[in-house]
Amino acid sequence: MISVIIPTHKRSDLLDLALESLRQQTFTDFEAVVINDGGRTLATSVSPWRRHFDVTLVELPAHSGVSKARNAGIACAEGDLLAFLDDDDVFLPWHLETAHKAVTSKAADFVYLGALVADQRLTALPADTTGMHTKAYAFDPRFLLVANYIHTGSVVTRNFYKDGARFNEALTHCEDWDAWLALTHGLGYRAAFVDELTAIYHQVPRSGGLVASAQLTVPSPFTLARERIQARWPSADEQVVAFRGWMTAFEDHRNQRIRGRLPIPHQMFDAVLRDLHQWFTTGREPDHRLIPGYFEAPL
Repeated sequence: MISVIIPTHKRSDLLDLALESLRQQTFTDFEAVVINDGGRTLATSVSPWRRHFDVTLVELPAHSGVSKARNAGIACAEGDLLAFLDDDDVFLPWHLETAHKAVTSKAADFVYLGALVADQRLTALPADTTGMHTKAYAFDPRFLLVANYIHTGSVVTRNFYKDGARFNEALTHCEDWDAWLALTHGLGYRAAFVDELTAIYHQVPRSGGLVASAQLTVPSPFTLARERIQARWPSADEQVVAFRGWMTAFEDHRNQRIRGRLPIPHQMFDAVLRDLHQWFTTGREPDHRLIPGYFEAPL
């Protein structure tokens, strides 16, 4: 069985869309674990969905952040596999089935699939995705030490509760990246990628999400998280060190922009990630001169 971990905080309308995407799954051996991260009770909101699939509701007494919420859900998950669905994202109908087949056929502990990055609310793949970003990168354990290229909602992994892994509750950002490193580098989980879009990752402008809010303060929470994760997962690999240096310079430039109250282009990091992955996997050196150009992209 797959336990789908869904943290939510004061977004019951979006939660309904996420749960509807679960109702449409072709794979039915799953449970939903909804964690209400503070706020008013969701008992009434969640109750109707129990007609369609098993739902466990965990209600935290106060808002504590996504890491603690996910950890609370994992603690009561009954599945031998875990999937993750944020309340503002959706699974496509074949997501769980495709992932479950991959876990079995590839003998993997940790599977992830592709995600479409959308700047408007979608419940299905558009007919034409030309010009849209995706998070659909082949697994490279060395590049994972540089940047997080795996969307949280793309992952289906062995239940790691008994292995002692947890989302780091000290991190407010990039906690998923730290968790993937803990599983693949720390615990040696065998990873596999399925090159198929099975989830929609919403990055909607002016939606008040973590990505947008993180670009309002200096230093950016992404800068702080990156520094902590790099310290926790050190590397002497020369290529990793060089690309980490590029990312540090990128963060410095972003912080200068934020300090000067200059705009940050929407979905900029998806363009950065696309280029970095290509450079890294083809052996190209990272060029620091290119950093300012990412901030000159159209908003």
